[in-house]
Amino acid sequence: MTRQRAPSAGAVAAALARILGMGASVVLLANLIYESVNWGKTLGLSVTVAVIALIIDGSELMGLLDSTRTIPRVSPSCLVSGDVVVLCLAIPSIFLVIVNNYHDGADEDPYPWYNTDVLTLAVTYAICGLRFLLLMWSCADCCLGIRHPSRREDRLSPIDSTTDSPGELRVVAPPG
Repeated sequence: MTRQRAPSAGAVAAALARILGMGASVVLLANLIYESVNWGKTLGLSVTVAVIALIIDGSELMGLLDSTRTIPRVSPSCLVSGDVVVLCLAIPSIFLVIVNNYHDGADEDPYPWYNTDVLTLAVTYAICGLRFLLLMWSCADCCLGIRHPSRREDRLSPIDSTTDSPGELRVVAPPG
């Protein structure tokens, strides 16, 4: 029996979510490099968030997009742990960007890196939101997997099945 060529809807959605996550991480990293080169600001926590998110999304995408199925996918517990780490680092990095720009002057002129900081905050908010959605999706997937476990007998068609129950051979009547 040949394998189905079309990927499942869940795999397509996971790949799209991870591609969006990688795109947001690349934008954040490029923006932070631009800010560091032009104004000498280094926001190490935000850089760490972007790099860890790139590693997690890239490792999951390699397994999802491999059509030969030779690259194993990352275990769900590792993905959840990585997403939690990114989320827990991204939230303080938002506050770090806000606090880093606090100044006592009463001048109304925005500082020169105002627009890059707005972009940094917006992308970091997007990363937080995406990680939260991925965590909720992982929890829902885990709960559905516990309620309705996939059994090997359900995946086999009657023609492919050689056992009536796991561990027993089926008695086949001789032809004729």
